Amino acid sequence: MIRLYNSLSRQKEEFVPREEGKVGVYCCGPTVYNLVHVGNARPYVTFAVLRSWLRHRGYTATLVENITDVDDKIIAKAQAEGRTSAEVAEEYTQAYHDDMGRLGDALRPDLEPRATETIPEIIDLCRQLVSSGHAYEAEGSVYFRVRSFPEYGKLSRQRIEELEEGARVDAEPGKEDPLDFAIWKAAKPGEPAWESPWGMGRPGWHIECSAMGLRYLGAGFDVHGGGRDLIFPHHENEIAQSEAAGLPFARVWMHNGMIRSGGEKMAKSVGNIFLLREVLDRYGPAVLLMYFLTTHYRSPLEFSLEKLDEARAAYQRLGEALETAAFRLRTAEKAAARGEVEGHGEEVARAREAFAAHMDDDLNTAGALGELFALASAMFRHLSAVDARREPLDTAFLGAVRDTIAESLETLLIPLPGSAPAAVEAAAGSGAAVGSGTAADGEGSPGEAGVPSGAADGGSGSAALSEAGTVEGPAAESCITGHVALPPAERLAEDGRWEDLELVYAERLGCDDASYACALRDHYRTAKEWARADEVRDALAAAGFEVRDTPQGTQVTRRV
Repeated sequence: MIRLYNSLSRQKEEFVPREEGKVGVYCCGPTVYNLVHVGNARPYVTFAVLRSWLRHRGYTATLVENITDVDDKIIAKAQAEGRTSAEVAEEYTQAYHDDMGRLGDALRPDLEPRATETIPEIIDLCRQLVSSGHAYEAEGSVYFRVRSFPEYGKLSRQRIEELEEGARVDAEPGKEDPLDFAIWKAAKPGEPAWESPWGMGRPGWHIECSAMGLRYLGAGFDVHGGGRDLIFPHHENEIAQSEAAGLPFARVWMHNGMIRSGGEKMAKSVGNIFLLREVLDRYGPAVLLMYFLTTHYRSPLEFSLEKLDEARAAYQRLGEALETAAFRLRTAEKAAARGEVEGHGEEVARAREAFAAHMDDDLNTAGALGELFALASAMFRHLSAVDARREPLDTAFLGAVRDTIAESLETLLIPLPGSAPAAVEAAAGSGAAVGSGTAADGEGSPGEAGVPSGAADGGSGSAALSEAGTVEGPAAESCITGHVALPPAERLAEDGRWEDLELVYAERLGCDDASYACALRDHYRTAKEWARADEVRDALAAAGFEVRDTPQGTQVTRRV
């Protein structure tokens, strides 16, 4: 049973969709007048993860996220720069897509309507409100009568009396009450405008989301999301104008906590923003997603480089667990003993069930990730016991841990180490299911289940290798031998071709392929040529790999 915190009722409620098996989620998107900052990305990530979990639980989930491409801020920027508002909106819409797209295709909304594409629906909703007396025309603009809706304030818990105290009389001709807000604005020279029953004009901000939510998800849709800063007045006004028109609006309201910088909400108006593209350039999408998801979505989140460094270390820990499991499975025949250890199967089953329970409990990604860290720690404790010969190597346990972490990261939309799409596909096809007791047996090569060879195993580092022995992806362009079909390092080692390994290992490190260096270092260590083994270790470190000596050989982990 999924339970979600409803900002309207201020309590967790059992989630029951409007239509059995189907869920519609609407999330307020950007007003495109500037580059997006890290704070803009939090709701984008939160509601994409919600959709992912709903789908994991068997629902057909649709995520709609709008783009406000006509607004006062866009017009003001266009006038200041001597451009049209359409040019400004298009420039920053493209920038928004470019920046958010770097977080991964899996996070993109299913539908992304623009306000300018929804003008007929906006005008129709305004007309309904005027006809019912909930709105009125004045000097070509249309205003919503706040006092005509008795339930106004039910989301934000603000009373009309309290709003009156802070209200000011705006210089808007014909406006009856300072609490009223514009749903249609009369055209001004140089501004974008559309024909309407009240003359040329453009929509107000609040009416846009009502019209788009109702058009694409229908009346009484399931979930409306956004940042806490939108509760009042934006979401309050959405409810009032939609329900006043006789159209049931969102049933569950979810709001993510704000990202704070220097003790204040991160906002362009405050001037304490960190651009999303700058953070992604430095840390990459996986670390930023880890940063968001290790804190519950409703909690405020302080932004700092220290927090991002902590998220990077957390991601590195799970990546190390995946790579270690893959390496130990690949070299399992070298283990002193193999066999199942009592209690390991139950431990993985419990972790899976706990992960699912956290996610069902108001999308508690922080608690869910905690289960993965605990499972990784259990695996490392087991391997320490294996290396001390206190336990046999439990390959079934390693395979189950690997599959659980890989599939769980996929569900959370966090890229697997190596960012190889094949890694995700292999993990999803391994037969393991988060929240179930099913576990792969862990036998066979890492390429057969979980994390494939070359994507995140300790033998080849982070390079994606083809069956022909060439390097795939961007890494192939960074070294001379990337497009050369070389025999696998393991085969060269089996044939004792140490001179060939010496010839290619350093250059192959430039391709992000550590397999030749690892095979050569294992040979040097076996031959007790310690100085030469140290030279290879130094080369691995210089190439960005962390090196660990195990009874099964040299294991490397790519530093994030």
